[in-house]
Amino acid sequence: MQSAIELVKNDQGNLSINQEALKILSAIDMPVVVVAIAGRARTGKSYLLNRLAGKRKGFSLGSTIQSHTRGIWMLCLPHPKKTDHALILLDTEGFGDPEKGDNENDNSIFTLSILLSSVFIYNSRGNLDQSELEYLHFVSELTKHIQLTKSKKNNEEWEYIDFFPDFVWVVRDLTLEMTINEEIVSADEYLEHILKLKNGTNEKTEKFNTVRRSIRDYFPKRKCFGFVCPTTRFKLKLLDDLLDEELDPEFVEEFELFSHYIYEEAKTKKVEGVHKVTGRSKLLDWIKSWEVFHRASLESKHHLN
Repeated sequence: MQSAIELVKNDQGNLSINQEALKILSAIDMPVVVVAIAGRARTGKSYLLNRLAGKRKGFSLGSTIQSHTRGIWMLCLPHPKKTDHALILLDTEGFGDPEKGDNENDNSIFTLSILLSSVFIYNSRGNLDQSELEYLHFVSELTKHIQLTKSKKNNEEWEYIDFFPDFVWVVRDLTLEMTINEEIVSADEYLEHILKLKNGTNEKTEKFNTVRRSIRDYFPKRKCFGFVCPTTRFKLKLLDDLLDEELDPEFVEEFELFSHYIYEEAKTKKVEGVHKVTGRSKLLDWIKSWEVFHRASLESKHHLN
């Protein structure tokens, strides 16, 4: 694919599956590595995926303060490191877009991207803080939207971590050092410090711990990367045309570490912890099941109203 295609369309708040995208997936009869990215609107998610794909314009970039990506966009290409594997990149619309005014679609899109991905990237801008964690409240609600079936072998219900993706938090446009108690720490140590639980059982402490506990429980394999701004503010609108020589060298170096991790560590998507998933075998089933669930949820909501 030379450019991305809509997998999930968002037509004025109405989500639907693009049948042309399903045809592309049905033709992929090899194991897949699926990398999905999510985060607030206008935080540079599409640019990061374009660099992973080795393309300048695979995913369309916006140059204004308005959210550009709607629904979920998909780009499929040969995996650069794993022979006979396909790499599927999923770019999701940004959370918290004030023009939408309804978080229900955010929740549905978040759920599908978790269900499909081998690696789930959460992309944020600036330093990690409580407000960023509050945008990840979807994590604590995942079990409401994903229902597990029992194993055919031993009649035991699968654990969510058996098929949930690895979690990568990318912190963009860092201006401050990552420090704990005035000591500079690695990005991974910084993330684990942010996710540390508080002792206590009162309501305030439980609220503080809810999202942190969910991330820790559902995503035992976690990684964090911190990026400086790739270029000056005046050149950002031209970002997809800039060569690496025109970018901040520190950003280029940080991206090399990030891309190496994704290419080498992102696991092949599997079901039941054993069977490798292809575009044809399981991804189609999960997408169709999600669509049925999403429509049923909307109908139930309208009925209650």
